[in-house]
Amino acid sequence: MNYKKEKIEELIDFCDEHISSNVLLKNGDCLALIIALKKHQKMQEHFSPVDAFIYLIEGEIEFHFTKTNETKEIKKNEIFFFKANEKHDITAKKDTKMLVIRI
Repeated sequence: MNYKKEKIEELIDFCDEHISSNVLLKNGDCLALIIALKKHQKMQEHFSPVDAFIYLIEGEIEFHFTKTNETKEIKKNEIFFFKANEKHDITAKKDTKMLVIRI
């Protein structure tokens, strides 16, 4: 097996036209995904089928829960856990790169 070492922030680039994403690993509902959002880009309402967390590599986002209308601000080097099936949307307040892990 070949092993590869890379800097996480270099695994994805920003795109003005759309949100960039790159699946690093997928096994059933478990997933490791890196996402890049330019300032003001928004991920429309969605949910994770399993518990998950976000780690912000750089930038800042607003994580908005649809059901409760609650918004959490998440900044660079912060980690945020959320439960399965909680509908939410995400808006970038700054150019942002984040790692999403579905557990």
